Amino acid sequence: MEQQLINNISELVKAEFHGAIGSIKDIGGGFYGKVFLVEIDAPPCRLVIKVYNRTGLNTREQAQLTILGKYSSLPMPRVYFVHHKSDTIPLDVLCMEYLEGINAGEIYDMPDDNRKRIADQIIDNLIAYHSVIHPEGFGELNSDNYTKDWNEYYKPKVDLIFEKATTMHKNRQLDDEVYKTVKSAYENYGLIFGEKVEHARLIHGDYNMWNVMLEQDQSAAAAVIDPFNCCWADAELDLFQLSNANGKYFGLLDNYRSKIPLSRNFEIKTSFYELFTEIMHFYDANVDVSHSNINEEAKQLSMQMKKLRE
Repeated sequence: MEQQLINNISELVKAEFHGAIGSIKDIGGGFYGKVFLVEIDAPPCRLVIKVYNRTGLNTREQAQLTILGKYSSLPMPRVYFVHHKSDTIPLDVLCMEYLEGINAGEIYDMPDDNRKRIADQIIDNLIAYHSVIHPEGFGELNSDNYTKDWNEYYKPKVDLIFEKATTMHKNRQLDDEVYKTVKSAYENYGLIFGEKVEHARLIHGDYNMWNVMLEQDQSAAAAVIDPFNCCWADAELDLFQLSNANGKYFGLLDNYRSKIPLSRNFEIKTSFYELFTEIMHFYDANVDVSHSNINEEAKQLSMQMKKLRE
């Protein structure tokens, strides 16, 4: 770990909590930053520091955690402080509550009763988010402008993602078959998204098992973390994530489907949302797609396109 980064984190934590630093441990991260567990000798004793590699994401996640936390049936981290890049500490940082638990994303063996209980807790929590309707319409959190039409909000984002896919294809970052599927789906957007989305609902934006914590004995869900692209949206934009990680082992999508009616074109919409969201992340984070599941995601969307035309 870079010593200057450790020093910067230490300085921020000491200024806020006035405790001596016990340890700073790198506990992971993703496309947009790194996450550290910091132990100090003053309350709250343990806290999470997220350091971002893109400006503004700290403020954005603070807003997401605040609104999701109001409606969540499972605990979500409280925000302690936000730091914006400065001359003395050139980092965008979010400091959050540390929530005890074990990551749920790689667990494939537990008693059936526990698995069913956890699946219900996870899906009921998601439904709690999705039950919140924004009367002004679709859009970003705390936006000045909203639209009553989902396609009016989402289609410009799709246009931009298609431009990114075209650039990636020209740079040989997407192979011909994947790009062919992306182009076909883009050209058939109106057919795929012809059914009106009635309500703008609160979504988490990255609701998968990697972002769920379990109790240490794996008897129950303990917390939900790490929203991304949380906004007022089509609730079904959240659902492709339910099949990621070990979501199928827990039967998350089937659980949701048993409780909430899905749209007529749900299957192809889900495939579309997944592939286009992945392309957006890979382009924005400048990440190599060669070790991803993007080819399989494109195949799934291609199959759904064939069914749509039949």
